[in-house]
Amino acid sequence: MGLIMRNNTERPTNVNEMLKGVDPRPRGLIKSLRAVIRMSIPEAVEQVKWGNPTYVVNGRNVVCIMHYKDHVNLGFFMGAKSKSKRLEGTGKGLRHVKLRRKADIDEREFGRLLKEAAAFVE
Repeated sequence: MGLIMRNNTERPTNVNEMLKGVDPRPRGLIKSLRAVIRMSIPEAVEQVKWGNPTYVVNGRNVVCIMHYKDHVNLGFFMGAKSKSKRLEGTGKGLRHVKLRRKADIDEREFGRLLKEAAAFVE
């Protein structure tokens, strides 16, 4: 009776809080990607949008990390403008890179893609 339960409609307000509810396997990938994003586009503001870590520059969405049980997608909101062959997808704007393990993170290429993505919104 004295137990305080969290309201199921409450949503995490920051990424650290959100990560508590993520399975360990994708959680490690998310932590690694956060570091690459912070290093590549330090001006980006980290927010939780649609239940995912999302990075905003000049008030515009640049990149998000979408987590699934066995993989993580690094999504570029304006990825259709990029010429990178690493990006997958067919929508009008969003493209992503699918990651299953830490070795899939190409810091050099992702850094280039992240800087390019931030330049699209400047």
